[in-house]
Amino acid sequence: MPVYKWGEKAVRSRKVCILAYDNLCVFEYAMALEVFALARKFDPWYKFSIVNASDKEVTGLGQVRVQSEYGFSEFDGADLIVIPGWTSTNTPIPASLKQAIISAHANGTRIVSICSGVFVLAQCGLLDGRKATTHWRYVETLAAQFPNINIDQNVLYVDEGDVLTSAGSTSGIDLCLHIVRQDYGVDRANEVAKRLVLPAFRHGGQSRFISRPMGHEYKGNIAILLDYIRENLGQDWSIGKMADQSRTSSRTLQRRIRNITGLSPHAWLTMERIELVKNLLETTNLNIQKIAEITGLKTPETLRHHFKRLLGTSPSQYRANFNPVGAIGL
Repeated sequence: MPVYKWGEKAVRSRKVCILAYDNLCVFEYAMALEVFALARKFDPWYKFSIVNASDKEVTGLGQVRVQSEYGFSEFDGADLIVIPGWTSTNTPIPASLKQAIISAHANGTRIVSICSGVFVLAQCGLLDGRKATTHWRYVETLAAQFPNINIDQNVLYVDEGDVLTSAGSTSGIDLCLHIVRQDYGVDRANEVAKRLVLPAFRHGGQSRFISRPMGHEYKGNIAILLDYIRENLGQDWSIGKMADQSRTSSRTLQRRIRNITGLSPHAWLTMERIELVKNLLETTNLNIQKIAEITGLKTPETLRHHFKRLLGTSPSQYRANFNPVGAIGL
């Protein structure tokens, strides 16, 4: 049985089992391999196994074939089991797989799903009465099949401690990096993210991607404005000031920013300020008052309010997780 607490930095290698199954979701499977299976310079680091959901050779998109010598007994002593998608939203899981996952969870193993893998967790009953997410395309199906799940479709991932779920596509990488931050700290997560040429932490929800991609409007004064605001978040930014800076009307400004970001100007500005707050919490020992001034949130009370609302945790807890040395003074 794993002998650690979630969020506690590891002083040993952690055992990860990645599930392989027929009609494998290759992209999600590759995400888990890239983060947890690729050899890295860190010590300790993850030890991984590929566990076959059946006794047959696994095939996936593009005629990919996966062979593994490991069965469900490999779940014994695992710290983490990753379910990289599932064959379809209406495919029942084998009884043997269901029992193996339930038993592993009961023994203290964290269970992680990427995208449609949430349907495996749901069939195991691990999400009843709990919060979870999945790809926006599957939200209605998941809600209809499992009405007891509290589905949040506007997040990249949900961490319930012992059960973690991600939304669709690349949000699986966001969740995997989140797990690395929990297990081995922000520095190692940042190194993995750099290797992937990705930001170490993205805040936002699927609504930013569902509506429409950035169009030609992104090539203009609004793009210049957004870049300028990011570099000057400590300033006061009213709608009128933004409009003057971009040489457009307030109404046009609001419409274009929403088209580009999926958010209102105020919501986008708050999100960017919280991103800077997170960076300062991770990399400095500045107190909360100074961080509020630098980021334009002005007061510790306002900062804490938006931080909790957007991230579901407090600045002090966030810093304690990712920058313990700087936690004094919050």
